[in-house]
Amino acid sequence: MPIYEYVCLECGTRFEALRLMSDADAPMKCNQCQSEHTSRLLSLFYAQSSGKVVAGNSGNTCATCDGGSCASCGH
Repeated sequence: MPIYEYVCLECGTRFEALRLMSDADAPMKCNQCQSEHTSRLLSLFYAQSSGKVVAGNSGNTCATCDGGSCASCGH
């Protein structure tokens, strides 16, 4: 089960919850004030490898294209 991050729109408390993916957007009570006026946050992560590309741009494209084919830069 993934850990999701939430914020309470009433008191501003940020909290995490271990939930099924199918329940990720279901109402969630705030740990602090018990309000159900919460919102799921976008979780960020960092991945590093010993010089190998693990995700994202492999250096073969410019910053504005990520499909490997860009008319503006010719990649």
